[in-house]
Amino acid sequence: MTSARPFRIRTITSFITIDPSDFDNEASSLKEKINACSRLLRDGESQMTAAGFEVQTIRIATNPFGEWLVTNKEDDVNERLQRFNNLLSDCDINFCSLGPSYDPDHTTTICPEIVSIAPGRFSCSANINAGDITAALAAAKCIKTISLKDEGEHLQGGLGNFRFAAASCIDTVPFFPGARAPKGLGKDTIAFAVGFENGGFARELLQEAGSIENVESIFHDKMRKELLPIQQICVGLESDGMQYLGIDTSLNPSLDDSGSVAEAIECLDEVGVFGNPGTMAAAAAVTTSLQSIPDVKTTGYSGLMLPVLEDRRLAELDTLSIQKLLCISSVCGVGIDTVPIPGDVSEKILASLILDVAALACRWNKPLSCRVFPVPSRLAGMATSFDSPYMCNSSIFPVE
Repeated sequence: MTSARPFRIRTITSFITIDPSDFDNEASSLKEKINACSRLLRDGESQMTAAGFEVQTIRIATNPFGEWLVTNKEDDVNERLQRFNNLLSDCDINFCSLGPSYDPDHTTTICPEIVSIAPGRFSCSANINAGDITAALAAAKCIKTISLKDEGEHLQGGLGNFRFAAASCIDTVPFFPGARAPKGLGKDTIAFAVGFENGGFARELLQEAGSIENVESIFHDKMRKELLPIQQICVGLESDGMQYLGIDTSLNPSLDDSGSVAEAIECLDEVGVFGNPGTMAAAAAVTTSLQSIPDVKTTGYSGLMLPVLEDRRLAELDTLSIQKLLCISSVCGVGIDTVPIPGDVSEKILASLILDVAALACRWNKPLSCRVFPVPSRLAGMATSFDSPYMCNSSIFPVE
């Protein structure tokens, strides 16, 4: 094994297109597709581990579930979900995104069912176009419904919305819950992409940069050096029926002591405190650099990820607001992510927030999502008390 690398691989995500016929003959075709994904993912995991990278998860994302999950028989949805769940379990694949809902009725009825399946293997999203009030209201209703579910550890206290988002302009993103198979992906093709957990590495790079004016040269040099070995492995995994989509170069925080992306941005002279003047300029410089690393094929968000409950510095800042986060997202990604909000938020206000995110995404043709956690019986300013290995706690953000 080579020496340890400066960041972790958060996910190797494979993408498949499922057809209703894949559930025929006891889902033999679906089983074959999942097994093929598993072989690809395990091979990639093995090679990247040998190259010194820690691989945290391997995942599968599908085409929109409305194309293969929904039939004329009401019982078929649960039966197919359970069969799919069992097949994933057999391959020890613990994360699967079922593609976005394009039907408001599916959003309000099927999405809550998807995320409720124990033990929490499934994620999904709802596609929202700019100005689509019906879709936004359906997503808001779904979020509220999920927040009240508590029939499993992965749902309690509003945690279910960790696995659902309202998403806009999403295509080849390896991160959940917005991940979906690329449009037009052949049913016999498996595509794949890679994403990172690299807040500590971001801090090292931005400390070295010191100023916004040095960000591009530092990122292009240092990140390129670390990403090329990963890309070489990915290219080597390509074959007939296996398509490499690229690397999502996003800066993505960890809960480690030095893993905050917001704290990394504060290393730049022009910023000081994250959210203050200079933050947007820094976010834009970082994102531009991440999307233009020489010789690296990029995909997904490839920007600055600011999930409040996954970034200790963001979680402790009392000067942040949802509107400020959305403003910063105009020059980076991912949108409004893992933000706790009052449990009594109205569906109308929540839909308006979703429409704001969709408007920004569609206006600039950039992938953004809205993943918020209404916390039952909690008001703005109160503290969350989530018990999750994936998140920290923070004060609840006001929406109005």
